[in-house]
Amino acid sequence: MENHESQRTSYTILIVDDEWQNIETLSAMLHDGEYNILSADNGKTCLEVLEKEKVDLVLLDISMPEMDGFDTLSRIRVHKKTKDLPVIFLTGHMRTSVHMERGFNLGVNEYLVKPIEANELLVRVKSILRMTAAEKKVRQLQMDFFSMLVHDLRGPLGAISAFTHLMLEDNTLSSSDTTEMLAMTESSCEHMLNLINDILDLSKLESEYVSLSKQEVDLVAAIENSLARMKPLALTKAIALKRDFSSPTVRVNADAQKIEQVMDNLLNNAIKFTDEGGTITIAVILSPQVKALFSSQNIDSSSLVVAVRDTGVGISPKNIPYVFDKYRQITTEHLPVAKGTGLGLAICKNIVEAHGGRIWVESSEGRGSSFYFSLPV
Repeated sequence: MENHESQRTSYTILIVDDEWQNIETLSAMLHDGEYNILSADNGKTCLEVLEKEKVDLVLLDISMPEMDGFDTLSRIRVHKKTKDLPVIFLTGHMRTSVHMERGFNLGVNEYLVKPIEANELLVRVKSILRMTAAEKKVRQLQMDFFSMLVHDLRGPLGAISAFTHLMLEDNTLSSSDTTEMLAMTESSCEHMLNLINDILDLSKLESEYVSLSKQEVDLVAAIENSLARMKPLALTKAIALKRDFSSPTVRVNADAQKIEQVMDNLLNNAIKFTDEGGTITIAVILSPQVKALFSSQNIDSSSLVVAVRDTGVGISPKNIPYVFDKYRQITTEHLPVAKGTGLGLAICKNIVEAHGGRIWVESSEGRGSSFYFSLPV
């Protein structure tokens, strides 16, 4: 084995070929300071390198003596450390559909046919490394999400189990004690149900079979329904809920229940991230009132915009691009951990876009946030 030394950078590529001239040529194509290049002249050495080194991508020649590329790849795929490692096959002869199908069945990511052109090699390598990094990020987000979900479900379930056990075993409990425990049990059940409903809602909204029950509805009335539900929560923090409606009645063609769900999520978040004594303002904006807002977001003038503005902790610039992502909870130094699935805003995005509108946020850390969504009138 020969190691083409270069400064350790973000990615390490292992080139496997039984002809050293090919290794030198590929190394020269990739040796621009961006990659750390390792090399091996046979399949056995390749596996030894993968055992010792952290490798991000393998360029693997198919035609090699003793252990060819197919056999090497099959062994790469059975090891836990390398089972997801991206591999590009290099071939000069095995170009038939049978050989290509065999490679893809083994889990190869790409084929490159010799003689290999430098630009094509660089494009394929960069593309696969980018895709692999994105997949790892998504997997990590999913793992974090499910870990958080299990933790959130375990808490109320443990409370339900404890209260139930106590009521069954302790005959000395007074009527008031039993009533209090039943109330706590009900609260825990409601919390679990909300978590489960969030997951089911997102699953349904992302399904191609989902349909909205649209009809002409009074948007102001839908907003008032949501405000009524959120008012007790706001009162616990002495938060003022203000209205700025352009008209006492605004008619839209929409699914009233889904729009109320959007409002519930936005108001719940605003209350959660607003300090005691703060203010939340709900506005319904028509195009003639704020033309600049509509033009800046490429919103048709026949639409309207609902705004939920708070005086809360705000969102840092680095987090704003991810606010509507699935499996991600936005945290701040003021509120490092928030209860819930973190799916609320992803659900809002799906509902609004299903109505033909769009949703976005403007925020400054420490100065509050403004969430907007548009609806065609």
